[in-house]
Order: sequence, then structure tokens, then C-alpha cells
Amino acid sequence: MRSRRTLACAVIVVGAATATALAGCSVQSSTTTTKATASAGASTGTGSPAPSATASGRFGDVAPGVTTSTVKIGIVYPDYASLAQYGLNINQGSFPDAYGALIAKINASGGVDGRKIVPVYGEYSLLSPAAATQTCVQLTADDSVFAVLGTFESDAEALCYAQTHKTAVIGSSLSNADYAQAQAPWFAVDHGSDDAASAIGVLAADGRLAGKKVAVIALQQDEVSMNSSAIPALKASGITPVATAVITASVSDATALGGQVAVAVQKFQASGANVVIIVGGLATEYPPIEAHTTFRPQLMFTSATDATAGTVSSKPDPAVYKNALAADVSTNFNDPANLACIQTVQTAYPSLKGKLVNPLSVKAGAPTLATSVDDACTELGLFTAIADKAGQELNYDTLQQAGTTLGKIHVPYYTADANFTASTPYGDVPFVLFGYDPSNSQFVQQGS
Repeated sequence: MRSRRTLACAVIVVGAATATALAGCSVQSSTTTTKATASAGASTGTGSPAPSATASGRFGDVAPGVTTSTVKIGIVYPDYASLAQYGLNINQGSFPDAYGALIAKINASGGVDGRKIVPVYGEYSLLSPAAATQTCVQLTADDSVFAVLGTFESDAEALCYAQTHKTAVIGSSLSNADYAQAQAPWFAVDHGSDDAASAIGVLAADGRLAGKKVAVIALQQDEVSMNSSAIPALKASGITPVATAVITASVSDATALGGQVAVAVQKFQASGANVVIIVGGLATEYPPIEAHTTFRPQLMFTSATDATAGTVSSKPDPAVYKNALAADVSTNFNDPANLACIQTVQTAYPSLKGKLVNPLSVKAGAPTLATSVDDACTELGLFTAIADKAGQELNYDTLQQAGTTLGKIHVPYYTADANFTASTPYGDVPFVLFGYDPSNSQFVQQGS
């Protein structure tokens, strides 16, 4: 599961004087063009269309922020401290410290094909809609960085770099639709709204949905993922949902949300559904609402990350979660590459020794200081792998060529290898099955 899905696991709803953080959500792009084909126990590998700028297969020799001895990269991260005024205490550690310590080690070992990495940090406020855009302009127009890495507020923020300012991006979620709009190289280890097809491929494998009456539900922000990814994948597996529902109520309006979910439950029950698939962020909200009804289908989730966020943020009803399943990529905090990053940061900042623990083992609401290190380790690992392969002549042309021919590589923190090709710039890390374990109220990987 992706404990690093920083902004996919915290919805910030800012009103006149309030802010509400929810344990789980998904932020998806507004469009997608996925044509899914479900496969047993693995990602669907539907591939991404080439960015519009690469119709001819080239970006040109554009190379902002690159000299013979250095390469300048932007690091973006959210200002969680500003949320404290609303009673929201989110502490994922210092992103500049994590990236800085790892970059110092990379530079001490020769940098990227002989070039030292020069980081430029861009913190953005989650309370101002214009803040992310201001950071984007700062890093691209003012600082002229070669690529931007880090934690993005949304797909739209990443597109500010990759599309509007034609700057390379490493990270964020990368749906087919977003990739098609990119005007610069973009690589990630997350397929965004199209991940739902991979999840359905796993959930439907081995006949788990054979003969079942399936209903599907999602928040409005995940409607595209449901309609263009999850449902086509179900139909490709020979399953047509007996009912679907999209919840339009704001997650900050508990009354309206509860009312709409209750109506959906009645609809599903009347349709005879015995399986309900929850797409994306509703994973935290649907189960406790269903608990107040007599409806008890088998629940399945397209994100084990979101599903676990729901079980740790409130006391789960065992009857609701009985035999519940989820799908996600498999991650490993104890991956040697990730532990090496942890050690590097602890060496640079001795006060962190013993505090950089697995975020998934931390109680809800407690600091997850290792999240910033996990993020930096993954994004820098991917960037250096691609940039090293690009060679001494580092520009967007060579970066794109390197990334699309990188093939299978181990990305820190992930259990299975990623596979970067021209049709899989999102790494195509295989999805696996998770099952609900009532002994610890978490979803655990099956068959591992």
C-alpha cells in the first residue's frame, strides 16, 4: 500500500473559518481515456498515449537548469503547519531535510552522470487556491529548474509544470489523460485515475466475482475513475454492474453525505447486489454509514490504502468488513533501498534516530516522520535512474528516451519492479490482493 499518498489521504476542505481533514480520499483528473482489459493478479497494462509534444517522438534539446557540472531540480511539498490553526496536526517530517540529506549523498558519490544536483525548494499552502500556481511559476519561470519532484497537491498542479510551463515532472499520479497533455517528460509510479482498472483486474481474478451481483459507488471526484476505468474493466471481465451511484455531497457535510450514501444503499439492496465495489476516497465514509443499515454485501475496494485509512480512522464494524477485499501495489518499508535512505537521513539528523518508523504502523493522528523520507527516496531514485541513463548530454529529448527505454527497475519502497516503457511512463507496478484482518483492523496482503 502507498503510505506516501500524502494528498490522496487527506482532503482539505477550507471554508470561511473551518478546515476538515479526512483520513482517506483520492484526487483524480477530470478526464481519462482508459480502455481497460482486466488481467488476473496483475496490472492491466493498458498503456498511455504519447504526450502531445512527442507526436514526432522528440522534445528537442531543451535543458533548463543544466550546466556542464550541475542540474537544478525543483522540490515541491505542502505546508501542513499552516493547518494547525484549524486543529489539524499533520507532521510528515521535513521534506527539505529528507531531500537535502539524500541529495548530499548522491552528490558525494558523483552526482548524476557527473553533475551535482542543485535543489530548489517550493513549499505551497493548502489554504490558498493560488499558492500551488505561485510555486509552479517560481520554480519554472523564475528558477528555471530542469525537473520538478515531490508531493503535488493535485494532478492539475502537476500539469502546471508538465503542460503550461513545459517542465519535466517526476512524481504525482499519471493518468493517460494527463500524460496526453504533457509538453515535457513526465514519469511516475502511480497511474492515477486509471489505477482502478488494475485493481478490478485483481479483484475479479480467480472467479471472485463470478455469478455475483455487483454494485459500484464513488465520490464525484472519483466519478471518472469509476466510469472510465473501473466499470470498463468489470465489463471486460464479463461483469455488468446491477447498480451504480455517484455521491455528489461534500465530504465535509456529514448529513448530506450520509443521506446520499443511505439512498445508494437502498438502491443497491433493491437491485439484489451482494458485492459493492468502492472506488477511491469513499472507502473511509461508506462502511460506517452502511453499518447503520441491514445491508451486508461483501465490500471490495480499488485502493487498499484508502480502505485501511478508513479502518484506522474509526472503529470498524466487523460485520461490515467481513471478507472484505482490496487491491493495491505492494510496498515494503523495510526494502533495503528505503532503509538505506532512512539511515542516510538519520545520520544527517541524529535527533531522528528511532523516529523514522513505518507510517503504516503509526496510530491515526500521530506524526509519520518517515513519509517525507519515503517520498524523497522514491522520487530521487527514479529521477537519478532516468537521468543517469540519459547520459552526459542531458536534455528533454534524452530524458524522454531514457525514461521510455528504462525497462524494469527497482524503485525504492516498492516490492515488485516497475517497468518503464513508451506505453507505461507510470511504471506499471503490479497490483496485488489484500484482505481485511479483523485482528488488527487493517488490510493485509494475501499470499505473501
